[in-house]
Amino acid sequence: MLSGKQTTVDYILEQLDDEYGFSNLTRSDIKEFIWKVVGYIGTKEPLKDAEPATLTIAEHRALLPHDFYKVTGVREYTTGTMMYEISDLFFLSNNENIPDETEVITDTDPATGEEYYTVVFSDDTPELYRYKLQGNYIYTAFQTGRVEVAYKAFPVDVETGLPMIPDDPMYLRAVVSFVAERLALKMMLRDELSERKYELLRQDYLFNVGAARGECIQPDASRMEVLVNRWKSPHPYYNHFDEGFKYLGSKRKG
Repeated sequence: MLSGKQTTVDYILEQLDDEYGFSNLTRSDIKEFIWKVVGYIGTKEPLKDAEPATLTIAEHRALLPHDFYKVTGVREYTTGTMMYEISDLFFLSNNENIPDETEVITDTDPATGEEYYTVVFSDDTPELYRYKLQGNYIYTAFQTGRVEVAYKAFPVDVETGLPMIPDDPMYLRAVVSFVAERLALKMMLRDELSERKYELLRQDYLFNVGAARGECIQPDASRMEVLVNRWKSPHPYYNHFDEGFKYLGSKRKG
C-alpha cells in the first residue's frame, strides 16, 4: 500500500532525463500524461478526501468543486438528510409544485447574500431527496437550496496547480515509464524511433503500471487483519493481534 506521501511533477521530469534521455521537457509537456496515468492505474489510493463542499443550488443545479474526482456522499445542508443518486433527470420535470405536507425553511447564503429556501419533505416522499451528477454540475430535485458534497479529489501542488504524485518507488516508476512511452510513440510515428525500441518502452510501461496497481491494493498487516476478521470469529484472546505478528506466515491452530 502507499505511504500517503506525495512528490511533484519536477521529479518525473528529472527521471525522464536521467533514464530515457528526454531532456528539455517542461511541466506543460507532461501534465496531461500525469492525469491519464493516474486513471489508467485506476485505484483510489492517490486521491485525497477533500473537505466537504457546501454548494448553493440555483435552478436545480450547482457547479462542482474544481478538484472534484468522485463523490462519496451528498446530503441536504439544512436538515442533514442523506441524498441518493439516480441515473436520469426526469425528476426535474415534476417538482415545481411543492407537496402540501412539506415544510419550507428560508435562509440566506452567507457567501453571496442571496436568499434560498430548503424544502423539508415528509417521510412519505423520500424520493425527492435525490441528485444527479452530469458534466461539471450536480442536479437536485429541489430548485433552490444548499447541499454538502463529500468527495475524492486529486492532490494538487498549490504553487504550480499541477497534480501531485504518490512518493512510492513502484508508482513513480509507472508514471515515468508511461510518460516515456507516450513520448516515444510520437517519435515512432514521426519515424524518429524504431518500432523495436518503442515496443521495449511499451512493455516496460505495461509491466510497471500493473506493478503500481498491485502496490496500491496490497493491504498492510492492519488492513489485512480487518479483512480476515470479516471471515472468522473474534480473537481467542485480547492481545492476539499484537502478539500474532511473531507468527506471521505460519499456520497454527486456535
